[in-house]
Amino acid sequence: MITTRWWWVRHAPSASSPGIIHGQDDVDADLSDQAAIDARRHSLPEDAVWLTSGLNRAVQTAAALGGTECRVVPGLMEQNFGEWNGKAWDTMDKAEARAFWEDYTTEAPPGGESVVHLMDRVSDAVAELSHEYQGQDIIAVAHAGSIRSAVAMALNLFAKSALSIQIDNLSLTRIDCLYDEESGPSWRVMGLNL
Repeated sequence: MITTRWWWVRHAPSASSPGIIHGQDDVDADLSDQAAIDARRHSLPEDAVWLTSGLNRAVQTAAALGGTECRVVPGLMEQNFGEWNGKAWDTMDKAEARAFWEDYTTEAPPGGESVVHLMDRVSDAVAELSHEYQGQDIIAVAHAGSIRSAVAMALNLFAKSALSIQIDNLSLTRIDCLYDEESGPSWRVMGLNL
């Protein structure tokens, strides 16, 4: 049995006003909580492969945690909210927002992707990377949506159930991919929001 260990870290808080839809909007991270960053850095393994989504808040958080050589993996980006990226929730067209929230798992914002599409995209990336880096530690600095999607994949959850999972800024979520020659990959969730 070969174990590949995923160390998921949600980026530091976004350095912008609350209530903004960031999704794939490229905003900076607020790295002012040095104690939290130091604590998270000391909980991560040495000699790991470092991955980020490529969005500033993930790249900056990874650098603050010691990930100086990170591979950018667009498949780990947050949900694409399309035309809503960068807008405030309270300025949205009410009918458009209501249609989205009535079935937010399969409904996509204008020009964006649904939660189901996000989960498929992240699951594909995680499966490929687990194979590529088999038997290694992988530190992935990403987003609530991408981490939630990885947990849902590991637990075989439906999209609506996955949205019940809270992922805090700078939290650690551990998932292991267990590979067996005969049965293929299986998953084990080691901890959420550690």
